[in-house]
Amino acid sequence: MPEIDLIQLYAHMQQEMLQKLQTGSAAFVHSGTKGDNTETNWIEWFRSYLPKRYNVDKGIVIDSTGKQSQQIDIIIYDSQYSYLVFRQGDGILIPAESVYAVLEVKQDLNKTHIEYAMEKAKSVRELLRTSAPIKHAGGEYPPKVLHEIIAGILTTRSAWAEPIDTNVFQYLNDRKQNERLDFVCCISCNTFVVDNNVFINEYNRINKPVIRFCGKDESLVFLLLNLLKRLQDIGTVPAIDFSKYSEKLNGSVYRM
Repeated sequence: MPEIDLIQLYAHMQQEMLQKLQTGSAAFVHSGTKGDNTETNWIEWFRSYLPKRYNVDKGIVIDSTGKQSQQIDIIIYDSQYSYLVFRQGDGILIPAESVYAVLEVKQDLNKTHIEYAMEKAKSVRELLRTSAPIKHAGGEYPPKVLHEIIAGILTTRSAWAEPIDTNVFQYLNDRKQNERLDFVCCISCNTFVVDNNVFINEYNRINKPVIRFCGKDESLVFLLLNLLKRLQDIGTVPAIDFSKYSEKLNGSVYRM
């Protein structure tokens, strides 16, 4: 049987996404409108390529104590068990337990935007997440250990002259655990992936993370395949402990 040329297939996919982002960027002059259009393009692309078990939206992440994250450009969250998603007009509030990944979208890759994405990631990772036991026919599974929420930044071009790896490495190293970025994508240059084999208490200046990156003609495909692998490693999100969310509603208790 004839074989499919995966390299050629990936190259076509790369060019298609790059063209879509460049067209949207050129069509809008106002920076806010241009940014919104780019976010929409990214969201639609993820919805096309990620398995249907994942939802993709922009919104705010909340926890059972009422705390909330900053506005997040792209939230990848569970579509099977996320019953507690609030929609108010165009705004979406997503429980922290349901979140797999949060991604910031910018036109340009630079120091300011990387640090901004780190602050967004921190605002999500610092939220409280519950994990309830899971009932089954034979009894009960213990609460799932909480996974590390993936974070990253997606850009079209770089403000730095190529090669950009030295600049990116500088900002990915020596960061606190909640601020770190797992993915830095610049479609016209490279995509950088931080391996997730560093434990929380080992993420410091001595134990630097392993960072892998691809060539400029493979940046989008490299992002997608590595993100799919990272999502696969997480498996399923924890079961939400709805009793913690309902505590805010508990009023007076009437006893007979």
